[in-house]
Amino acid sequence: MPVIRAATPLALCVLLSAASALGAPPTKEACVAANEAAQDLRQAGKLREAREKLLLCIPDACPRPVREDCVQRLNDVNAAMPTIVFEVKDPSGNDVVAARVTMDGQPLVDEVVGGAVPVDPGQHKFTFEDAAGAARTEQTVVIREGDHDRHIRVVLTAPVVTPATSSASGETPEPAEAGSPGGTQRTMGLVIGGAGVVGLVIGSVFGLISKSTYDHAFHSECGSNPSACSPQGAQDGQTAHGQATVSTVGFVAGGVLLAAGAIVYLTAPKVGTIGVAPAVGSNAAGLMVGGPW
Repeated sequence: MPVIRAATPLALCVLLSAASALGAPPTKEACVAANEAAQDLRQAGKLREAREKLLLCIPDACPRPVREDCVQRLNDVNAAMPTIVFEVKDPSGNDVVAARVTMDGQPLVDEVVGGAVPVDPGQHKFTFEDAAGAARTEQTVVIREGDHDRHIRVVLTAPVVTPATSSASGETPEPAEAGSPGGTQRTMGLVIGGAGVVGLVIGSVFGLISKSTYDHAFHSECGSNPSACSPQGAQDGQTAHGQATVSTVGFVAGGVLLAAGAIVYLTAPKVGTIGVAPAVGSNAAGLMVGGPW
């Protein structure tokens, strides 16, 4: 016959409550099945479920060997089952009793009254929430077997809520960067058209410079005879030719950009940001336009 250890006060309370809660006496088969199921649950670390099964095989209606085995196992489960004590406070340090606690998404206690709460060993995610649902805190804790009366302290904090800015009519305005599609488009059209004007100005300036350089070379260095130019005259002639090329590029680019700006302004396509920058080289000049089209 197995030796039965003395039941702890907790086990005695459980036994008394179980005896009063049981209705019809269990059958022999039910007692044996509950005992076997409790053993599997104990091995799996599900101590709370194991204890519920053991409560089914301790009434006097169960065979004595099964009953004695269940009592011993119940004492072992009660000794191994961890218990925790919750301490919930508000940001001012006051105790919060009306706090709901869930464990792994399942309800655990409705109020924190300071008593020990039995739980299964392992890693658990506890969620604490006040009665109004205005403050919520989560904490993940690893509970070890046999860890009794472990204190878990948390502070309930209200979530930070950023109010949405609304207009007088109650509608939420569009982000400032979105702007008016038509206004953005017309602005881009004006920018592109302005770049075209700059191109035309560059073409005009280099055209005048080219003519001045050519006239000086022709009359001063070549004596009105291109085949009799001095070395300086020949160099000035090449310079004038390069300046004329820059002038041509400026006129062409300016005309294209001016036309493009008019199209963008009048047809209102969705145009991204356009970048315009001058590009000037030794023998060439123009404008660079970049951006999505």
